[in-house]
Amino acid sequence: MNTMSCKQIFPGVALIVLLSVQCTACLPSIAHREVDRSVPDTFTGSAASSNEDQEQVSSALIDWRDYFSDPDLLTLIDTSLDNNQELLIFMQELEVVRNEAVARKGAYLPFVELGAEAGLDKVGRFTRSGAVEEGLTIEEGKKFPDPLPEFMAGLHAHWEIDIWHKLRDAEKSAISRYLATVEGRKFLQTNLVAELA
Repeated sequence: MNTMSCKQIFPGVALIVLLSVQCTACLPSIAHREVDRSVPDTFTGSAASSNEDQEQVSSALIDWRDYFSDPDLLTLIDTSLDNNQELLIFMQELEVVRNEAVARKGAYLPFVELGAEAGLDKVGRFTRSGAVEEGLTIEEGKKFPDPLPEFMAGLHAHWEIDIWHKLRDAEKSAISRYLATVEGRKFLQTNLVAELA
Protein backbone atom coordinates (compact mmCIF):
# COMPACT_ATOMS: atom_id res chain seq x y z
CA MET A 1 0.00 0.00 0.00
CA ASN A 2 1.39 3.39 -0.95
CA THR A 3 1.24 6.07 1.64
CA MET A 4 1.26 9.72 0.77
CA SER A 5 4.01 11.81 2.13
CA CYS A 6 3.58 15.20 3.77
CA LYS A 7 5.03 16.84 0.70
CA GLN A 8 2.15 15.52 -1.40
CA ILE A 9 -0.62 16.37 1.13
CA PHE A 10 0.57 19.86 2.10
CA PRO A 11 -0.06 21.62 -1.26
CA GLY A 12 -3.65 20.26 -1.40
CA VAL A 13 -4.45 21.27 2.17
CA ALA A 14 -2.82 24.66 1.71
CA LEU A 15 -4.86 25.25 -1.43
CA ILE A 16 -8.16 24.37 0.33
CA VAL A 17 -7.36 26.64 3.29
CA LEU A 18 -6.37 29.49 0.97
CA LEU A 19 -9.59 29.18 -1.08
CA SER A 20 -11.80 29.07 2.00
CA VAL A 21 -10.15 32.20 3.40
CA GLN A 22 -10.57 34.04 0.13
CA CYS A 23 -14.23 33.00 -0.23
CA THR A 24 -15.11 34.25 3.22
CA ALA A 25 -13.30 37.52 2.50
CA CYS A 26 -15.45 38.09 -0.63
CA LEU A 27 -18.79 37.91 1.16
CA PRO A 28 -20.34 41.35 1.62
CA SER A 29 -21.49 42.44 4.99
CA ILE A 30 -25.24 43.00 5.38
CA ALA A 31 -26.12 46.54 6.37
CA HIS A 32 -29.00 46.89 8.82
CA ARG A 33 -30.98 50.09 8.58
CA GLU A 34 -33.68 51.39 10.84
CA VAL A 35 -37.04 52.10 9.21
CA ASP A 36 -37.99 55.77 9.20
CA ARG A 37 -41.73 55.81 9.95
CA SER A 38 -42.14 59.57 10.26
CA VAL A 39 -44.58 61.14 7.80
CA PRO A 40 -44.69 64.86 6.92
CA ASP A 41 -47.85 66.80 7.75
CA THR A 42 -48.31 67.89 4.11
CA PHE A 43 -46.64 67.21 0.80
CA THR A 44 -45.38 70.77 0.46
CA GLY A 45 -43.61 70.62 3.80
CA SER A 46 -45.75 73.21 5.58
CA ALA A 47 -48.79 72.57 7.74
CA ALA A 48 -52.00 73.58 6.01
CA SER A 49 -53.46 75.47 8.93
CA SER A 50 -54.52 78.70 7.23
CA ASN A 51 -56.59 79.32 4.12
CA GLU A 52 -53.54 80.71 2.30
CA ASP A 53 -51.76 77.38 2.60
CA GLN A 54 -54.83 75.48 1.44
CA GLU A 55 -54.96 77.59 -1.74
CA GLN A 56 -51.66 76.08 -2.89
CA VAL A 57 -53.00 73.34 -5.13
CA SER A 58 -51.06 70.88 -7.25
CA SER A 59 -51.06 71.69 -10.96
CA ALA A 60 -52.41 68.18 -11.61
CA LEU A 61 -55.71 69.16 -9.96
CA ILE A 62 -56.19 72.34 -12.02
CA ASP A 63 -58.18 72.17 -15.25
CA TRP A 64 -56.02 73.05 -18.25
CA ARG A 65 -58.46 75.83 -19.24
CA ASP A 66 -57.75 77.53 -15.90
CA TYR A 67 -54.02 76.82 -16.10
CA PHE A 68 -53.40 78.60 -19.42
CA SER A 69 -54.51 82.20 -19.88
CA ASP A 70 -53.65 82.88 -23.55
CA PRO A 71 -56.93 82.90 -25.55
CA ASP A 72 -55.16 81.91 -28.80
CA LEU A 73 -53.59 78.90 -27.10
CA LEU A 74 -56.94 77.90 -25.58
CA THR A 75 -58.59 78.11 -29.02
CA LEU A 76 -55.79 76.04 -30.56
CA ILE A 77 -56.05 73.37 -27.86
CA ASP A 78 -59.86 73.23 -28.17
CA THR A 79 -59.66 72.89 -31.96
CA SER A 80 -57.00 70.20 -31.70
CA LEU A 81 -58.95 68.20 -29.14
CA ASP A 82 -62.13 68.39 -31.25
CA ASN A 83 -60.40 67.31 -34.48
CA ASN A 84 -57.69 64.90 -33.28
CA GLN A 85 -58.20 61.60 -35.11
CA GLU A 86 -56.56 59.44 -32.45
CA LEU A 87 -58.61 61.01 -29.66
CA LEU A 88 -61.84 60.57 -31.64
CA ILE A 89 -61.02 56.88 -32.21
CA PHE A 90 -60.29 56.51 -28.50
CA MET A 91 -63.65 58.08 -27.65
CA GLN A 92 -65.42 55.55 -29.89
CA GLU A 93 -63.51 52.69 -28.22
CA LEU A 94 -64.56 54.14 -24.86
CA GLU A 95 -68.23 54.00 -25.93
CA VAL A 96 -67.86 50.38 -27.06
CA VAL A 97 -66.19 49.34 -23.81
CA ARG A 98 -68.78 51.25 -21.73
CA ASN A 99 -71.62 49.45 -23.54
CA GLU A 100 -69.90 46.11 -23.02
CA ALA A 101 -69.57 46.80 -19.28
CA VAL A 102 -73.28 47.67 -19.06
CA ALA A 103 -74.19 44.51 -21.01
CA ARG A 104 -72.05 42.35 -18.72
CA LYS A 105 -73.75 43.85 -15.65
CA GLY A 106 -77.15 43.04 -17.12
CA ALA A 107 -76.20 39.39 -17.74
CA TYR A 108 -77.15 38.57 -14.11
CA LEU A 109 -80.77 39.53 -14.72
CA PRO A 110 -83.42 37.21 -16.13
CA PHE A 111 -84.31 37.74 -19.78
CA VAL A 112 -87.89 37.69 -21.05
CA GLU A 113 -88.60 37.91 -24.76
CA LEU A 114 -91.99 38.32 -26.40
CA GLY A 115 -92.25 37.50 -30.07
CA ALA A 116 -94.76 37.12 -32.87
CA GLU A 117 -94.36 35.76 -36.38
CA ALA A 118 -96.53 35.48 -39.44
CA GLY A 119 -95.82 33.59 -42.62
CA LEU A 120 -97.11 31.51 -45.49
CA ASP A 121 -96.37 27.88 -46.28
CA LYS A 122 -96.63 26.91 -49.94
CA VAL A 123 -95.88 23.37 -50.96
CA GLY A 124 -94.87 22.52 -54.51
CA ARG A 125 -97.78 21.01 -56.47
CA PHE A 126 -95.76 18.19 -58.11
CA THR A 127 -94.06 16.99 -54.93
CA ARG A 128 -95.07 14.24 -52.54
CA SER A 129 -96.39 16.75 -49.94
CA GLY A 130 -98.24 18.68 -52.66
CA ALA A 131 -99.88 15.52 -54.02
CA VAL A 132 -100.95 14.47 -50.51
CA GLU A 133 -102.46 17.90 -49.77
CA GLU A 134 -104.25 17.86 -53.13
CA GLY A 135 -106.02 14.65 -52.21
CA LEU A 136 -106.95 15.61 -48.60
CA THR A 137 -109.73 17.86 -47.36
CA ILE A 138 -110.08 19.82 -44.09
CA GLU A 139 -113.84 19.45 -43.96
CA GLU A 140 -116.42 17.96 -46.28
CA GLY A 141 -115.90 19.76 -49.59
CA LYS A 142 -113.24 22.16 -48.24
CA LYS A 143 -109.65 21.74 -49.47
CA PHE A 144 -106.40 22.85 -47.85
CA PRO A 145 -105.73 26.57 -48.36
CA ASP A 146 -102.99 27.30 -50.85
CA PRO A 147 -100.78 28.90 -49.53
CA LEU A 148 -101.28 27.84 -45.88
CA PRO A 149 -101.02 30.81 -43.45
CA GLU A 150 -98.93 30.39 -40.30
CA PHE A 151 -99.17 32.58 -37.21
CA MET A 152 -97.15 32.26 -34.04
CA ALA A 153 -96.85 34.22 -30.79
CA GLY A 154 -94.66 33.24 -27.88
CA LEU A 155 -93.00 34.18 -24.65
CA HIS A 156 -89.46 33.01 -23.96
CA ALA A 157 -87.64 33.46 -20.63
CA HIS A 158 -84.19 32.38 -19.45
CA TRP A 159 -81.94 33.12 -16.50
CA GLU A 160 -78.35 31.96 -16.25
CA ILE A 161 -77.10 31.08 -12.78
CA ASP A 162 -73.45 32.05 -12.29
CA ILE A 163 -72.12 28.97 -10.48
CA TRP A 164 -68.66 28.96 -12.08
CA HIS A 165 -68.18 32.77 -11.89
CA LYS A 166 -68.29 33.12 -15.67
CA LEU A 167 -70.58 36.16 -15.55
CA ARG A 168 -68.79 37.77 -12.60
CA ASP A 169 -65.37 37.36 -14.22
CA ALA A 170 -66.66 38.75 -17.51
CA GLU A 171 -68.14 41.75 -15.67
CA LYS A 172 -64.89 42.43 -13.78
CA SER A 173 -62.94 42.16 -17.02
CA ALA A 174 -65.28 44.57 -18.84
CA ILE A 175 -65.11 47.10 -15.98
CA SER A 176 -61.30 46.86 -15.90
CA ARG A 177 -61.13 47.45 -19.65
CA TYR A 178 -63.48 50.43 -19.28
CA LEU A 179 -61.37 51.99 -16.52
CA ALA A 180 -58.18 51.40 -18.51
CA THR A 181 -59.76 53.08 -21.53
CA VAL A 182 -60.88 56.07 -19.43
CA GLU A 183 -57.36 56.52 -18.04
CA GLY A 184 -55.90 56.07 -21.53
CA ARG A 185 -58.14 58.85 -22.86
CA LYS A 186 -57.04 61.13 -20.00
CA PHE A 187 -53.40 60.36 -20.76
CA LEU A 188 -53.87 61.00 -24.48
CA GLN A 189 -55.66 64.29 -23.84
CA THR A 190 -53.05 65.45 -21.31
CA ASN A 191 -50.24 64.52 -23.66
CA LEU A 192 -51.87 66.42 -26.54
CA VAL A 193 -52.44 69.53 -24.42
CA ALA A 194 -48.83 69.41 -23.16
CA GLU A 195 -47.45 69.09 -26.69
CA LEU A 196 -49.53 72.01 -27.95
CA ALA A 197 -48.65 74.23 -24.99
